[in-house]
Amino acid sequence: MLSQTGNPVYKELNGYTEWLSGASDDAAKLAADKVRADKMITWQMPHGGFYKNAVKVYDTAWDGKAERSGWKGASGVELGTIDNDATVTELLFLSDVYRRSGVAAYRDAARKALDFLLTMQYSSGGWPQVYPARTGTIYSNYVTFNDNAMIRVMTLLDHAAQRKAPFEGDVFTAAQRDKLTVAIDKGVDFILKAQIVQAGVKTVWCAQHDPVTYAPRGARSFELPSKSGQESVLVVAFLMTRPQTPAIKSAVKSAIAWYKNPAVKVEDTAYVSRPSGSTDDKFNQIVSKAGSTMWYRFYDLDTDVGFFSGRLPTDNPPGAGKRYNLMDIEPERRYGYQWGGSYGDRLFAYTDKVGY
Repeated sequence: MLSQTGNPVYKELNGYTEWLSGASDDAAKLAADKVRADKMITWQMPHGGFYKNAVKVYDTAWDGKAERSGWKGASGVELGTIDNDATVTELLFLSDVYRRSGVAAYRDAARKALDFLLTMQYSSGGWPQVYPARTGTIYSNYVTFNDNAMIRVMTLLDHAAQRKAPFEGDVFTAAQRDKLTVAIDKGVDFILKAQIVQAGVKTVWCAQHDPVTYAPRGARSFELPSKSGQESVLVVAFLMTRPQTPAIKSAVKSAIAWYKNPAVKVEDTAYVSRPSGSTDDKFNQIVSKAGSTMWYRFYDLDTDVGFFSGRLPTDNPPGAGKRYNLMDIEPERRYGYQWGGSYGDRLFAYTDKVGY
């Protein structure tokens, strides 16, 4: 096992703390958090999942009539999701409040959410964006690394297996805990099989993969099959939480080598978002900056060339499609999506410390 000090994957579970009360004393904090938890569990769907709700949704209890999910499956079933931290955040919050209060209803809701996460895993080991399957939109049913969805779930399962806060004590049953390591191992197996090979060399991962063939898949019209400079960071980081078997070590070192490849990284360059409120459509978010390194969000599958994509010309509204110059795609997509960043720096801050 490698030292885990500084591994960036663990930060993925910190978001729920922003939902906890900011009251000045512990009693007041717990009282406020119990009020939120009471309302939260009314929004939990029968399968145990949650939709990607803003925290303000849990200021009001479900009225028994409103839609609890914006997505539907066969026969109109409401879908739970792991998109945008959904279900993971609620599970962490409920576990934290149960740990401090001992109220069984919160524990039971957390257990139900964990069962949802375990049930939605494909037999091949990957996690889709939603469960049950979404109808009318295929990409949500692909294995989803996009926005770190699958890795966030696996990190939660790893915390639960180790009974790390807020999963101490009897939050989960013995039968549930017995399933955690199996689920994690299956997920790792999927990751290893899905790693993109370019000219015989292992590289990184796409934001979505086929659950059966492991092939890279696209999502929305501007999210094309690609090698992902962003999502692959935490895939590597999670693999580094595992015992470093020859297969895992090879996958990790190959991905790190890809990030360090001069053909992949863009030296003395930074990605700078257009200032909030600006309407300057001539603002180029890719700028020269001495000492900075940028990686693209998307790279061609068979080369190390970064690209951008507007909406398709057949979309409504129409877009420019795939381009190799950021300024060639329509402003709505140019400024409405993150196309680059210092992704590798986040990874190297950890990997360099452990000698990788």
